[in-house]
Amino acid sequence: MDYIKNLIAALFTGLAAYLSPLSGELSSLLAVFLLNFFVGLLAGLIINKESWSFKKAFRCILEATAFLLLICAIYYIGDHKGNPQGALQCVSFVTYSVFYFYGVNILRNLKNLFPDASLGYKVSAFLYYVASVEFVKKIPYLTAYLSNGKEAQ
Repeated sequence: MDYIKNLIAALFTGLAAYLSPLSGELSSLLAVFLLNFFVGLLAGLIINKESWSFKKAFRCILEATAFLLLICAIYYIGDHKGNPQGALQCVSFVTYSVFYFYGVNILRNLKNLFPDASLGYKVSAFLYYVASVEFVKKIPYLTAYLSNGKEAQ
């Protein structure tokens, strides 16, 4: 049994050492996914009067796992192609894209959580407006994608 524990510890330590250039990206993605999970959970329980759903929670965990694996795969492939800096740049692009879409979702849920006349509502509604409308105008590809998102898939 000790042999298996040591083997698992050695594998995990080696993997963590290999992915150490991604540590900031992975920890910040994890923070965004956790924030999205808890704000979505609060919005579901308070606003929509939903009960706890393992299916919905599991889907959120699967989405987070898929993005984390995508980040690791991009880095692995780029590193083995001999271009770790390009891989880190690609990882950074994917990470900021995830931040944008999950951030807009978090702001939308926060806006719905606050009463309409409260200061929290005004701040979150303004940030949601800026992120979902004004920010999109500055990024040509994002504007094109959001204007015909179904056709781009």
